[in-house]
Amino acid sequence: MPELKPATQSRTSRRGALIGAAATLFASQAQAICPPAKVLFVCPAGTVKSAIARETLRRRASLAKLAIEVRSRGIDPQDHVSAVLKARLAADGIDPAAEPARALTTADLQTGQIVIAFDEAALDPRLAGARVWKVPSWNEDYATARAALTAHIDALLQELRDRGCASPAAGGA
Repeated sequence: MPELKPATQSRTSRRGALIGAAATLFASQAQAICPPAKVLFVCPAGTVKSAIARETLRRRASLAKLAIEVRSRGIDPQDHVSAVLKARLAADGIDPAAEPARALTTADLQTGQIVIAFDEAALDPRLAGARVWKVPSWNEDYATARAALTAHIDALLQELRDRGCASPAAGGA
């Protein structure tokens, strides 16, 4: 192979650098145009399981740089967060009241979103296709409920990672 002259070497290295920069730009644009995953959590009251799951998933998805929109609803919104539960959640950095509890409406059920129902909410006919997550009562068994939710969230995050939709602007809606 003939020896490259300095000018040829310079052009070759610049071409390689430009190709590398273009590939990096393309990869970042491909991730930026990836639509965020949409997740809706529904529980009977809308203030405990679905709200805790919403806040937990938002925080963990943000740390994982996953593009996501997360909402929570209740079949019949009622405040079921005891003072003890509120204190334990605050110690874990979770505020289920970060958003007001809202009743599930037909408009909440969007095509293409992941719908997760807890407890009796899964019996609501509008949630016939929802995933059902079993999580014990947060008010009665905090440690077990936290472990169960963590396992579900870990599996969901892995599913979302497998979609390849990373985004530095991950958050909630």
